[in-house]
Amino acid sequence: MSAPHGFATPAPERPAAGALPLLTALLITLEAAWMADNSKPNSLHASMAKAKAARTAVDIAMRCVELCGATGYGEDELLEKWARDAKILDIFEGTQQIQLLIIARQLLGKSSAELR
Repeated sequence: MSAPHGFATPAPERPAAGALPLLTALLITLEAAWMADNSKPNSLHASMAKAKAARTAVDIAMRCVELCGATGYGEDELLEKWARDAKILDIFEGTQQIQLLIIARQLLGKSSAELR
């Protein structure tokens, strides 16, 4: 299969590779939201959702940009904006390291003084 000029030839596994992390992020997010709606403690799930969803958004957006080749990097293309927005989401929602630290504290039962 040949791709249009300026686009990379898609590998068949590319769409499938993004589907699993996307579904995982969605399910964790829905669980965290359900817990919040039902007044259950959800800091672990909320941190997991933030970390997974932000990283997944960046990964999928960058794969799409890569798939589109030089066309994906054009500032007049919406895809380039989505890639930038995804990276901002990753930063704005708390860096990956902070979210992973919160997750580790929750899983290990440690306080912020015990695990920095």
